[in-house]
Amino acid sequence: MRFRPTAHRSLLTTRFSGFTLVEVVAALLVVGIGLVGIAALYGEAMQTELDTHPQAQAARLAQIMAEKVNANTAGRTGYANVIGVLCTETRDVRPVNAAAQEAACWHEEIRKALPNGTGSITRDLSTNPPTYVIAVSWSAAGAGAASYVLRTQPAK
Repeated sequence: MRFRPTAHRSLLTTRFSGFTLVEVVAALLVVGIGLVGIAALYGEAMQTELDTHPQAQAARLAQIMAEKVNANTAGRTGYANVIGVLCTETRDVRPVNAAAQEAACWHEEIRKALPNGTGSITRDLSTNPPTYVIAVSWSAAGAGAASYVLRTQPAK
């Protein structure tokens, strides 16, 4: 009888090829732990975005109003006088009244965009020209109250 090492070697290779059940379970365990870690990081990133979203929204809304105050030289005082003014589609031609309507619409936008959102525009007459203080406040559940304040001093 003649021994053929190549035939014997191929039998060994085919007999021991493939993965054992222990190796498959270990690989699935490693992949599963990795997926759980990725899901946890994703959830944390989403929560961080939700926590910072109101502040970014408030900053954007305050900046929009500051630009309007700076642009409307004739009716600038109207932004601080919005008591009883409603946001309507028809704009008053008088600059002061048009500014008050813009501010009223801005207040509505804050209420819609932020949880318990409010806004205020006040004039600080102790400076020359007067400084306008634009504040946007909100309170999210579990996070407490917060505000974003922007001061602008438009040119005369």
